Amino acid sequence: MKKLIIVILITFWQIATAFSQSNADDIIGYYLATDPKTKETTQMEVYKTTDGKYEVRVVWVENKKNSNNVGTIPIRNLTFDSKSKEWKQGKVMYEGKEYSLNASFSGPDKLKIRGFLGISLFGKTEYWIKEKELRK
Repeated sequence: MKKLIIVILITFWQIATAFSQSNADDIIGYYLATDPKTKETTQMEVYKTTDGKYEVRVVWVENKKNSNNVGTIPIRNLTFDSKSKEWKQGKVMYEGKEYSLNASFSGPDKLKIRGFLGISLFGKTEYWIKEKELRK
């Protein structure tokens, strides 16, 4: 009976840790984003820089007229906060203005992006969907 309880506790612990987004590198990958103004979709790649921070690069655009945006890095300096399980202190360039940015997972494949000026209360939230591979 004692062994059964230990096995059950270990199983619950493994399930809980598998679903918690606690690793800094969990953010790495491809995401589908929608521009809040134009409603056009873009695929973004989140990657880790040599200094341990995270950046986002545009890797695919729906509207081929915007293909000059491919390769640009609109988000820089995201840093993982292990206490809050969020990526913070990022900077995003949007329409010629620089905003602060935080990111966190709101589901296993859904990244919550919060851009703001000053304090986070006054900002905009977008959700990106994680994708398995680069779009062609």
